[in-house]
Amino acid sequence: MPAAAKLYIALVIALGMALLGASAAQTEIPDLTRYLSYLALAIFCSTLKIKLPGFTGNISMNFLFILVAISELSLPETVTQAGAGALIQSLWKPKRRPKPVQVAFNMATLVLASGIAYLSAQTAIEAAGSSFLPLVLAVGAGLYFVMNTLAVAWVVSLVESKSLIQTWRQCHLWAFPYYLLGSLAAALISYSSRTIGWQLSLLILPAMYLVYSYYRLVVERALAQGAQATAKAA
Repeated sequence: MPAAAKLYIALVIALGMALLGASAAQTEIPDLTRYLSYLALAIFCSTLKIKLPGFTGNISMNFLFILVAISELSLPETVTQAGAGALIQSLWKPKRRPKPVQVAFNMATLVLASGIAYLSAQTAIEAAGSSFLPLVLAVGAGLYFVMNTLAVAWVVSLVESKSLIQTWRQCHLWAFPYYLLGSLAAALISYSSRTIGWQLSLLILPAMYLVYSYYRLVVERALAQGAQATAKAA
C-alpha cells in the first residue's frame, strides 16, 4: 500500500475515533428512551445491506436514522449512533472477514461524515428555522453522502493510483438515488415526530423497507446483467 494511503487512513481513523471518544464521554442524554430506540433501529438497519456495482463495499439503511438523529438528537448521540451502526455494518455477515483497520476506517468515515452533516444542518436550522426542515435535511443528507463516499473513494484512488473523481463516480453514483429517498423519509419522520410524537412517526419504516427491497432488486439485476455481459465478452 502506498505511503500516502497509509497516512490518509491513519489520519481519518485518528480524527474519527477522537470525535467518537469525545462523544461517548458525554453522559447527558435528554430522552434516553428515544435515543436507545433510534440506536436499536439504526443497528438493525445496519444489517440491511446492498452490494453496489463496481465497488467492494456496500450501503445499508442505517443512514436513515443518522439523518433523523441529525435533526432530532444531539451531536454526541448522532455520532455514537453512527459509530455503532458502522461497526455492525462492517461485521454483520461479510463476504470476506474485514481487517481491524478496515472496520476502524469505516467507523471513522461514518462518524466524521455524520458529525460534519450534523453541524452543517443545525447551523442551517438556526439560520432558516424549523419550517425549512425538509430542505435542511436534504442539505445534511447531501453533505453526509459526499463526505462518506468521498472518504472511501479517496483511499481507493490512492491505493490503485486512479483519479479521485472517476473512482467516486464509478463507486457511488448508484447510491445517490437511495440517499435521496432516504432523506425524504427522514424529513417525514422528523416532521411527524414534532407533530404526532416520535413513536408514531416510525410508522413510515415499512414503506422505507419496501424501497430498500426494490432498490436491492434493481442493483442485483444490474450486477447479474453485468456478469452475463462479461461472460459473453470472454
